[in-house]
Amino acid sequence: MTPAEYDVFLSRRGVGDEDMVSEVAAGLTRFGFRVFVPDREAGTEGGPSRFAAIERAPDFVLLSAPAVPGAVAGGDDPRRADLSHAFKSRRNILVLADPVHVDSLAREGLPGRPPFADWQRVAYDRGRVRESIALVAHRLHSSSEVQDRRFMARVKAAAVTVAILLAVAVASRAVPAAMKWWNRPSAPPPLPRFVLYWAAYGQRVQNGQTVAFPVRDGTAVNAGDQIRLAFSAGSDGHAYVVVRDAQGGVATLFPGATVRGASRVRAGTVYHAPGEGRWLTVDERAGIAAISLIAGHDPLENLEELAEETDAGPSPAARMELLSSTIAGLLDGRHAAVPRPVRTRRGREIVDGLAPAPPPSAFSAILSSGSALAYAPAVQTGLLSTVVQIRLGTGSQ
Repeated sequence: MTPAEYDVFLSRRGVGDEDMVSEVAAGLTRFGFRVFVPDREAGTEGGPSRFAAIERAPDFVLLSAPAVPGAVAGGDDPRRADLSHAFKSRRNILVLADPVHVDSLAREGLPGRPPFADWQRVAYDRGRVRESIALVAHRLHSSSEVQDRRFMARVKAAAVTVAILLAVAVASRAVPAAMKWWNRPSAPPPLPRFVLYWAAYGQRVQNGQTVAFPVRDGTAVNAGDQIRLAFSAGSDGHAYVVVRDAQGGVATLFPGATVRGASRVRAGTVYHAPGEGRWLTVDERAGIAAISLIAGHDPLENLEELAEETDAGPSPAARMELLSSTIAGLLDGRHAAVPRPVRTRRGREIVDGLAPAPPPSAFSAILSSGSALAYAPAVQTGLLSTVVQIRLGTGSQ
């Protein structure tokens, strides 16, 4: 089986929705999705070629924008045929609708087909376009790995075969009910809120001796002090540790490798920043203003970009903007407002009350003097993601 050529098929009306189509296509492309937009490629205006494009994309997004009055009659709306084929080919269907107008297709769906579930609908807020597109990205199945796609395709193919055999075996009156049950939207298993267990600690030379000190929000540090952070996640996900100096510089401590995917963390595993037994030394001139530990069920594209950058990348101001905008938009229950349910990109709902992996009994540290210390883990609970911010001051030893 060959991999999908596209990840997402955008079903559009074709008249009056050009701005929405361009914004959504560009936004999803920035998230790393391969987006197919009808009418932008020769030979895809309609018919078999358009249906083939739907079958090549695991995800199908129905766009609903105000139409030009009188431009398109209801029966001529190309989205109806697109949506019918998306149901037939069992695509993951989402609806992105501008709430300022009435669209019966986006609201009611197709006659004889299951109505759209709440988790399939996303409101297109023209005042917060990036957040609307981010919510769509969280619910796309195509963010999974290629191997996952192939495995699920085999499972679905086997399930279709079984369903056909069962349908043939039952009476004809039971067939419509069986098909309705099969086509019902179903959500994957839920996940708990994302939880971080962490500890930050430092060492300094005082009166000729190496002494340890805990690092918390508001701790004062001096030039030459050394800091290290340990953390563990309550769920599989992605994590980033970013340090900001007093002159506005931004650097990534975790992940240590500048390759996509290095941010992946496993539940119950202890990680350190910096890694490999190293310590972060407070520079005499630049100092350290803050350390941010950010993690979540899904990768954070801004921080993936930050982690992959080299010294020749964007300016310090641009890097600071990436960090600030990421924290401001976190779906952690404290920053960006988002209605429930909240789902990961693979469609898994975040449910209160589910237990995360337990914390480690303690985080251990070895000082330069060879002394061993143990720190009890602090707990930071979020939603789809969470953040620990440690702001540091300056003081005298």
